[in-house]
Amino acid sequence: MLDVETAYLNITKAEKLRDAASQSVDRLVAHREMTRNFYEVGIVPRNDLLSAEVELANGKQALLRAENGVALAKAKFNTLLRRPMDMPVAVEDLLAYKPYDREFNECLRISLEKRTEIKTYNLRAEQAHKAVEIARSEYYPKINFVGNYSRFGDEPSVSGTPYQDQESWYVMTVANWNFWEWGKTKDRVDASLSKERQANDALVNIKDQIALDLKNAWLLLKEAEKQIQVTRKAVVQAEENFRINVERYREQVSTATDVIDAQTLLTKANTDHTQSLSDYQIQLARLKRAMGLRYDQE
Repeated sequence: MLDVETAYLNITKAEKLRDAASQSVDRLVAHREMTRNFYEVGIVPRNDLLSAEVELANGKQALLRAENGVALAKAKFNTLLRRPMDMPVAVEDLLAYKPYDREFNECLRISLEKRTEIKTYNLRAEQAHKAVEIARSEYYPKINFVGNYSRFGDEPSVSGTPYQDQESWYVMTVANWNFWEWGKTKDRVDASLSKERQANDALVNIKDQIALDLKNAWLLLKEAEKQIQVTRKAVVQAEENFRINVERYREQVSTATDVIDAQTLLTKANTDHTQSLSDYQIQLARLKRAMGLRYDQE
């Protein structure tokens, strides 16, 4: 299930990266056109125009790679679902950031309640404890109560005969206590106790492992959450830097290289932000998996 959730989120990430690459091409086209206009009136040298053309070509190649990334992500998703790889896939954008407010101790409590592994190991420990009780019961006598009630007669009324009373009954207690096999009984009890300790140790180990996995997932989620804040601020700064450099270039107080550098920085900031959003959702899916929840469960 986690693999399917991750594949689904990877489609959304690939589509956002494709959109970022498309926006980069649009910016590079606008820069190329501005540079061409400046070149035609003799404001900038041909070298600036050639540089703009090369950067635009590089941007188009990046867009092609991003489009292939979308196709590959959809193919992987279809493969996991045992569907034809080229089957159309439309996904909902799940990369929007929504804080996850549960503290670690609450997550741990839920995982100890929901994880099927703990339920399985709990059942094994209970079975081992019952086996000890059964083995110990051989130390004590076995007491049986026996009773019988009968009616006799030659007629349907079973009212007896001249030779036999019409009814007979008895109640007795039978005790059986084997003193001579207590050595064997002790061996069986010791063996059952050993299995019980093993079952309890296995239960403790699986709880510790789940707690460790949960802590790792929770820390990675918090790390991804902080990365979102950092990359979001970087996008805002990169957008402003690009806007300023475009305006300065339009006024010919900065160079074409400054615009291209600002455009490259903006594209990287958008890519990093998309990656951080994707990482957050994937880590959230892993955290919920560690808690024994589905991705759509709160």
